[in-house]
Amino acid sequence: MGTPQWKQLVDHVMSIPERVYETWVSGEGWDNRTRFGKEYGEDGVSWCAIFDWDMFNDVGLSAIVPKLDNVSAIAAHAKANGQWSEYPSVGAEVDFGNGAHTEIVVGFDAADVYTKGGNSIQSGASDNGQGNGVWSHSHARTSSYVTGYFAPRFPDGQCPPTADPHDYRGGRAVTSWRWSSASSRSVTVSLANVIDSAHRDGPAPQGSAAHRADVLPVEQALQSEGLLPAQRVDGSFGTDTVTAYAAWQRRLGFTGPDANGIPGQTSLAKLGSKHGFTVR
Repeated sequence: MGTPQWKQLVDHVMSIPERVYETWVSGEGWDNRTRFGKEYGEDGVSWCAIFDWDMFNDVGLSAIVPKLDNVSAIAAHAKANGQWSEYPSVGAEVDFGNGAHTEIVVGFDAADVYTKGGNSIQSGASDNGQGNGVWSHSHARTSSYVTGYFAPRFPDGQCPPTADPHDYRGGRAVTSWRWSSASSRSVTVSLANVIDSAHRDGPAPQGSAAHRADVLPVEQALQSEGLLPAQRVDGSFGTDTVTAYAAWQRRLGFTGPDANGIPGQTSLAKLGSKHGFTVR
């Protein structure tokens, strides 16, 4: 049996770099324009719920969550479908402040719930009430700010770690579960899918992504190498990513048609071994 789908989700969430993703506009504040909004198809608006949906979409699980940009509407959907809980479970969408904000649960213990989300601020920072990036947080489970949780059913039938003694998905309640890099399997990237994206995404409309989950780890690695700007790390293997990958191939000593920006087994495996993903 492969990696449970809830684990694929939380591993992906935890792979997203924590940083500011918006641009500051003098006299106006943060502009809400991010690669997450572009992926969702609605940019320049509050994007905490959008980020959550993107995370499920990136790992092929968008069908199990509603495509809604409103936290209260997501909570209403959960309640109407028997998927609402007062207890945290890994991969659930938490409702903060009765519809004010949402993030994805990445762990919990007896006292606290640990989350990561978009359109938020770094712990301890202040931005006049606006979110600006992707950050991790923790809150007391008993805090009045924690309204409840939307706990979707994963198609593979495996219930994630849950604190709910009556979880409708059949899981047995546990006291705690915390994500750690040591417990996370290496991300696996399909060479065939990355090559397909390199051929298809560029000619397609801006932001198109044939295989977003496979391309994102590659782009994140290219960014870490200083070859791709952060704003182009969006899961779309467009012209900028092709150019960046060609630079990586040249860095490895490839020339001519062997450095055309279309990944090959050798160059992609070398990038993956350096940045934590395997190639199949």
